[in-house]
Amino acid sequence: MRTIILLLLLCFFVGEIKAQKFLQLEKIHSAKTKKYYPGQEIHFQLHGGQWYTRVIEDISYEQNLILFPKDHVHLDSIAALRFYDRQKWSRPLSNQFFNFAAVWVVYTAIDELVSGNNFKDLDRGVYMVPASSVSAGFLIRHLFKKKTYR
Repeated sequence: MRTIILLLLLCFFVGEIKAQKFLQLEKIHSAKTKKYYPGQEIHFQLHGGQWYTRVIEDISYEQNLILFPKDHVHLDSIAALRFYDRQKWSRPLSNQFFNFAAVWVVYTAIDELVSGNNFKDLDRGVYMVPASSVSAGFLIRHLFKKKTYR
């Protein structure tokens, strides 16, 4: 009896349920997808070459349009999309470069204090190794900050 009442209520309120609109981007031969909902920001490039950042107001599936507050864009006119998600591996790797530079400086200081040189005869390599490690960490962090799909 409960199931019959539940089914009748479900049939009665089925008109009130609204579908959720979103724009789903899929990469060929990949299971990963990216979904954009109305109200989210999207970064895209048109075939003319200029990049735009807009907030999605609505999506028209029938006309293949993305509607923005002041204009609209046809899906076929989008040449590229840009995501500002860091790669999962880039932050830990850059942190390891920073840690290596700090450990290098600490061990060099300990070596100079124990040997009694008091930082008199330091080679250029003592400065170059941590400097290059820190610069490699910054490069990795900034180069892999954004992804562009064409």
